[in-house]
Amino acid sequence: MTREYALSQNLLICVRAFQFCVMRLKASAFTSAQGVREESDIQSLTLDSGGLVIIVARERLPDGRVQGLRIWFRDAAALRYLDEVELARYWSSEDFPRGHHVLEVQAGGWSEEESALQGYATKRREWLVVTGNGCVSVFASSKPETAEVFHEFDA
Repeated sequence: MTREYALSQNLLICVRAFQFCVMRLKASAFTSAQGVREESDIQSLTLDSGGLVIIVARERLPDGRVQGLRIWFRDAAALRYLDEVELARYWSSEDFPRGHHVLEVQAGGWSEEESALQGYATKRREWLVVTGNGCVSVFASSKPETAEVFHEFDA
């Protein structure tokens, strides 16, 4: 490997790193606007042969139960869990739909980051599950199924 080639490769890596650092998320709402409460969080993640099931604990009700949302991805290929602080560049984007727990990402998300790091683009369908705390990025080719759920609060 020549010195010039090594320098050009290092420059290319720096340019790609800069590109995904300044990417802005463009997404559309998949679920209806229910508001994302500050105390909402990912309650559980289950990945098995039946797919990926994410339970979002949305809020604690006066009767002590927890109102939540069950999100089922039948064909999840990958997932990434992050604290909401680690996604600040996403939710600070102008095109970030607020008030929705499930978004479909069109541009600027984890998929583009992976393509930039790998040096080639792969067409993936990406989803983002949003709460006031933990968030989950998911690669899945089909739309998730969602349902309201209620359960007793476990202290």
